Amino acid sequence: MKRDQKVTRVCVCGGGSQGHVAAGMIGCREGYAVDILTRRPDDWSHDFVTRDFRGKEYRAHLGVISSDPADVIPQADIIYISLPGFAIREQMARIKPYLRPDTIIGSSFGGSGFFIHLFHTLGYNVPSFCFQRVPAIGRPLHYGHIADLQGYKPDLKVATVNISDPERIVKMSEEWFETPTTHLSHWLEVTLSNSNPLLHPVSLSVLFADWEPGKIYRTVPEVYSDWTDEASRRWLACDDELQSIIRKLPMRADEVPTLLDYYGVDGVESLTAKVRSIEAFKNKPAPMKAVGDGYVLDSGHRMFEEDVRCGLVTIKSFAERVGVSTPMIDRIICWAQRVMGKEYIVDGRLTGRDLGEALIAEDGPEE
Repeated sequence: MKRDQKVTRVCVCGGGSQGHVAAGMIGCREGYAVDILTRRPDDWSHDFVTRDFRGKEYRAHLGVISSDPADVIPQADIIYISLPGFAIREQMARIKPYLRPDTIIGSSFGGSGFFIHLFHTLGYNVPSFCFQRVPAIGRPLHYGHIADLQGYKPDLKVATVNISDPERIVKMSEEWFETPTTHLSHWLEVTLSNSNPLLHPVSLSVLFADWEPGKIYRTVPEVYSDWTDEASRRWLACDDELQSIIRKLPMRADEVPTLLDYYGVDGVESLTAKVRSIEAFKNKPAPMKAVGDGYVLDSGHRMFEEDVRCGLVTIKSFAERVGVSTPMIDRIICWAQRVMGKEYIVDGRLTGRDLGEALIAEDGPEE
């Protein structure tokens, strides 16, 4: 942006991986000022850097850093939510009393139900945007001070609702993340995702196929580096079911490419090789907790709480709406709900006792 233009205030909500990456990448841009809404404000520095794997640095001086929405939301022009799906609705409820009518609300990833949370909590008239996949892969290196940017995406896709000039959001995305961005035609095109909501539960269901209550493991496997052909077979089967759902919804099916198209592979073995070769996927241990001389599977980890409760179950709910059978997705949910001590599916239908805590398909505004 030019110096004579108004400074756009962006409030980044959340102190996880995407919040850390965004703090530096957005905050270093001319024409933008970044505030932070986090549960841990005392752990953040106003002088913040996002550093990529080549050594490039995005240095930002952050503005207000607070755990109180009243300190940061009223002056925000854009609120950028970088939270796991299970935390989004609560955060939206917290910020609701302080929102201006013209404030735009966005999110780094749509596959954990951002738009459904938004419609349920804030209504159908809020100007909003969301990315189909996270803009970059990263993590906190020194919490609240330095982000480790481990990988860029070749391109980004963003959906908007109630924004009269979507090209503004496209250009903003390209400014923030230095990545070509295209505008999608419908919010469903970022909501139904064959990335994390399928990827992580599939991986865990194979790595821990022998799981039983109380089972102790002697080692901690890698989510991606220990990926197998069986994981690829399950992921591709889930993707086929997802594509069948998508074809029955008012969205462009080609905007959610198949796994084979997205990764440029031709089958099970080549998909396995691809997953195991991605540099940014390396050194990602499975979610486990140390107990005595071993480890147990952590059922409270976001790979369950987000990717199952606000991802896989959501996809299943769309399947029921449009009458699509999902045997592999059902199989993965049934495995995961045992680990979680939950009940979402009973006899192939979403009628379980814990369904009320999951994210279920909801109608959005007319497009």
